[in-house]
Amino acid sequence: MFIKLYKVNKRHTVEGEQYYLTEVSINVQRISYMSENTDMKTMLQEGKMNLDLNNNANFTDLFLNNNQQITVIGSPSIIESKMAQGTAKTLLRG
Repeated sequence: MFIKLYKVNKRHTVEGEQYYLTEVSINVQRISYMSENTDMKTMLQEGKMNLDLNNNANFTDLFLNNNQQITVIGSPSIIESKMAQGTAKTLLRG
């Protein structure tokens, strides 16, 4: 099962580091563990990220079982609830 999240990307330019978002679909079976990223939250609150996000936004690092790490928007609890919503079975009435 896949969930859609927004991944935080960084590119280096002449002006310095620039951040941008991309929508990604993550296979929840590939997530090994997740951890809150407080460094990015601090950078956002200090105005060091050029993202147009609310200063209360949270970030989570997802560690995938192919040794890849990505940072997404949302707290670990929000991401966990998205994962639970997708795995809940819906009873269809016929």
